[in-house]
Amino acid sequence: MSRKWLVAGGGISGLAAAQCLQANGRDYVLLERCPAVGGLTRTTQVEDFCFDYTGHFLHLRRYPSPAQVPFAHLNDNDWETVERKSYFFAGGRLIDAPIQYHLGELPDDLRNACEKSYNERPKAEGEVTGFREFIVSGFGQVVADSFLIPQNEKTMATSLSRLSIGAVKRFFPLPDETRIRAGFANTGENYAEYNSTFWYPKRGGIDVLTRGLAHELTNVATTEDITGIDLEDRVATTSSGLTVAWEKMFPSIPLKMLCNLTSDPQLTAAAAKLSHSSTISFNFGVRGKLPGALKDAHWVYVPDRDIPFYRFGCYSNISPAMSSHGLNAVYVEVGVPGEDIDGVDIVGKTQKSVIDALEALGWVKSEDIVCAVTHVIRCAYVHHTPERDSLVEEILSRLNAFGIHPIGRYGLWDYVGMEDSISSALTTVEAQL
Repeated sequence: MSRKWLVAGGGISGLAAAQCLQANGRDYVLLERCPAVGGLTRTTQVEDFCFDYTGHFLHLRRYPSPAQVPFAHLNDNDWETVERKSYFFAGGRLIDAPIQYHLGELPDDLRNACEKSYNERPKAEGEVTGFREFIVSGFGQVVADSFLIPQNEKTMATSLSRLSIGAVKRFFPLPDETRIRAGFANTGENYAEYNSTFWYPKRGGIDVLTRGLAHELTNVATTEDITGIDLEDRVATTSSGLTVAWEKMFPSIPLKMLCNLTSDPQLTAAAAKLSHSSTISFNFGVRGKLPGALKDAHWVYVPDRDIPFYRFGCYSNISPAMSSHGLNAVYVEVGVPGEDIDGVDIVGKTQKSVIDALEALGWVKSEDIVCAVTHVIRCAYVHHTPERDSLVEEILSRLNAFGIHPIGRYGLWDYVGMEDSISSALTTVEAQL
C-alpha cells in the first residue's frame, strides 16, 4: 500500500491529524494497533458503570467551548462545565487542593511546622534547575518532604532529583507568597487555577470527544500494530504483514518506542536515555454511598508513601451519568517505573493492596465492590530530565529528515493536556500541507 500521508496511532492527536488531512483532500491512511480508535481517551462501559481510562478533563484555552474545537464535531449541549472539587489527603483529613495554598486547613501542629519551615526555607543559589530544589526553595522543607515530593514521586515513579524544572509547567501551582500566606491564615480566598473549571460530557464519558474526532473518517485501519519502520525507503510494516509507503508520517506513538521501531543506531541510542512512568488505573463499581468526606470529591491526591496509589477519583461525582442511581464509579491510580510494568502482579498483588488501603482509609468496603476494570497505561508520564530537551531536539531533527513529524503528548515526549495534543497535530499537519 502506498499513501502520501501516514498517521500512526489513533488517539485524539492522530484522529485530529487524519481529520485535517481528509478535509484537505489528501491521500492518507491511519493505522491503529488496537481494535478501536481513541488511544487513552476512551471509556469502558460495564453494565451500570462507565469508566474512563483515567481522569480525562477538557481544559480549553484556545477555544471558548467544545463545539469550537476544530474537526471534533462536538455539540455544546452534550457537555457541561464542572467546577473542580479536588483534595489532598494530609494530616488524616481532606485538604483543599492545591495543598500549598491551603496549609491552614492542616491540624495545628502540622500547620505550624509547615509555616516555620516556610519562613526558614533555603534560598536557591543562582538559577533553580531541578524539580526537587524548586519545591524545597519555594515551599519549605516540611511541605516538600511531607506532601509535594512524595506526591510527585509516587505519580511519576521516579526520584525528583532526576527531574528538571521543565517538569514544572502550568499544571504545577507556583510558590506565590501572597497565596501561600493567605493559605496559612486560612482566609478562604479562592483563586482561579488552570483547571478550576473544566468541560466534561453529560453522558457517555470522555469517549464523546473520541467519537467526535473519529466522525466520518474513511481511511482508518485498526488492529494494525506497526512493528518496523524503514527510514531510507519510508516504509512501515505492521504485525499483519501490511506494508505502507509514505512521504510524510505523523506518529503519536510514544517517541521512545517510535525510535526503537526504526532500529536506527542514532535514534535508539538517544531513545535509551529517555524515561517515563506507567500507570495502572483500577476502576471499581461500588454499591451505595461514599463516605461523607468524599461525597463531592472529583479526585484526591494521596502523598502517603504507605498507601499504594497516588490518586483516588470518583467519576460519578463528576457526572452522575457515569453510574446508575445508588452506585458509584471510582478509580485509583498506581505509578510504576516504565521499565518495570511487565513484572507487576497487577491482580494478585497490586489490586489487593489497593483494596486493602481503601478499606483501611474507610473510603470503599471490599464487599461493596461489584465490578472491577483495570487499565494499564504503559506510557503515562514522560520524565523531564535535564537532558530531555536536547535529546528530543536531536530525535525530532533526525526523524524530520525522513519525513516523520511526531504529534501529541507522547509523540513529542511532553506533558500536555488534550487540547494541546489536538492543537499540536493540527499545527504540524498544516505546516506540511
